[in-house]
Amino acid sequence: MNTTSRPSSIWLLIALCPALATSDLATNAIALGVSAIIACFIGTTAGWLTRTIASPLHHVLTTLVLAALVSLLGLWMSAAAHELRGSLGVFLPLLSVNFAIVALADRSRQTGLISAWRSALIYGVFIAAILIVLGLARELVGRGSLFHDAADALGPRAAGLDLQLFPADMGFLLAMLPPGAFIAFGVLLAARNWLRHRHEPSP
Repeated sequence: MNTTSRPSSIWLLIALCPALATSDLATNAIALGVSAIIACFIGTTAGWLTRTIASPLHHVLTTLVLAALVSLLGLWMSAAAHELRGSLGVFLPLLSVNFAIVALADRSRQTGLISAWRSALIYGVFIAAILIVLGLARELVGRGSLFHDAADALGPRAAGLDLQLFPADMGFLLAMLPPGAFIAFGVLLAARNWLRHRHEPSP
């Protein structure tokens, strides 16, 4: 796969590892996914704007810009969605040193701004989509619900999103724990690889 157009499996794995633990609920996954998209855009923009600066200083400036952005997101969530901010915990600040986002910002030095934004959109949407799919699947299997406590995380208007499909005590606890996230991600990668190679002739 061409990593300049679409993220490879290893890039996705590296990018998602610090965030998988927060994908036990769909609302957490959505919030972190949107934050990752914003971080990708800001990181690539900062990388492009500082492209003439020497490499060591360039990395420092990019990280500082990302850290400032993530801090602002954290402050906004603390004010507007306190429960959601508490659920994300330390994983929101970790976006500022996420390997994939920082590497994407560094690569934007060799491209134009529009191309950098295009890459940021592709990578950000890939990360967000996988987090959301994992969040929905893990919450459904582990808790029997979709968008549990959405009103607390997203505000009163989201109360109608909370859907309980079967009693929570009938759920599969492992799906809600961090190991369940890696198992679910492995199943997702296996399904992706099967879809890619299903029409190839057997050796």
